[in-house]
Amino acid sequence: MISFVASAILIYSGMQYYIASWAIRNFPALHAAAPKLRLAAPLIGACFPLALFWVRRGGLCAESFAYVTYLWLGVSFVWLACAFLGDCFVVAARLAGAGDSIRAAAAWCVPAAATCLCLYALWSAWSPPRVKEIGVPMARLPKSLDGFSLVQVSDVHLGVSVPVSRFERIVSQIDALHPDLVVLTGDLLDPGFHGDEAVEKIGLALKGKQGKFAILGNHEFYHGLEASVECYKRLGARLLRNEVVELPNGLQIAGIDDIRTVHLTRAEVSAVLSKLDPGKPAIFLSHQPLMFDLAAERGVGLMLSGHTHRGQIFPFGLFVRLFYRYVYGLYRQGGATLYVTSGAGQWGPPMRLFAPPEIVKFVLRSPQ
Repeated sequence: MISFVASAILIYSGMQYYIASWAIRNFPALHAAAPKLRLAAPLIGACFPLALFWVRRGGLCAESFAYVTYLWLGVSFVWLACAFLGDCFVVAARLAGAGDSIRAAAAWCVPAAATCLCLYALWSAWSPPRVKEIGVPMARLPKSLDGFSLVQVSDVHLGVSVPVSRFERIVSQIDALHPDLVVLTGDLLDPGFHGDEAVEKIGLALKGKQGKFAILGNHEFYHGLEASVECYKRLGARLLRNEVVELPNGLQIAGIDDIRTVHLTRAEVSAVLSKLDPGKPAIFLSHQPLMFDLAAERGVGLMLSGHTHRGQIFPFGLFVRLFYRYVYGLYRQGGATLYVTSGAGQWGPPMRLFAPPEIVKFVLRSPQ
């Protein structure tokens, strides 16, 4: 934990220092305030981990501080990316023989571009999630289940930057799809969430003809395991914790806790999937898109994951690819299909840049 806090402060302080140095370098009017701006970098850097811990205590002050801190985190990331690209452009222009006028023009283009992108990212995050419909061929799916539909919602992150009202809108969108099954693939809750009663009320409208199932993401553990389990119970969802259930129609649903949070090994995940009847169709719910090859080996027809947010704020998705082979979209291996959703909400900054939120409806198809 100490190493995490130290790393977060160091990285975030470095971001603030670069932004401050860029502003001082490009706007002479700020030269007099340079010492104060540079001194502010480590102070702002400490705000992010402080917000993560303080928000757990609850209260208006903690939530307001966290919201402003998260918002500035998003703005900082966009501004940093624009400033870096601006610096690269200026260097390239000078190497090409251009004059200092290029630097002056770039200095004003950077904040203008960052402002436009931040406003777009805010709008994108608060817009209703788009609804995608995907047909998925599944081996061993009987003709009686051809056309069976299920809706996946993931990574809502109810808390400081995602109010309960957004979840209510999401549930209304799902209800309009009339799915046979609803699955929640983790990170519904964030630390500091205190709206369990509201979730229970909204959950009455979240319906699937064959029920609703859920698994735990890493943020449910951060929120508190007991509180998270209780919230899913109030929601009326069957929580799958390293277990397999079979619906009356023969469709099997396997679900596991967040792999990296509880340190599930490949052997342990294999043990869960070994409970599946190889002669019947199976769906596998795993918050993080890991061990897809194992799921394919075990005869899973459809694996559903989230967690990556598709990077949430471009170009962060490029860094996500360093840690995950499957970042977003549809993947196939043999007769198995994996879908990694971008999520219906957002974590931290109330922003999504070129990674819009979504709700996904899958329609299962039997072999031709």
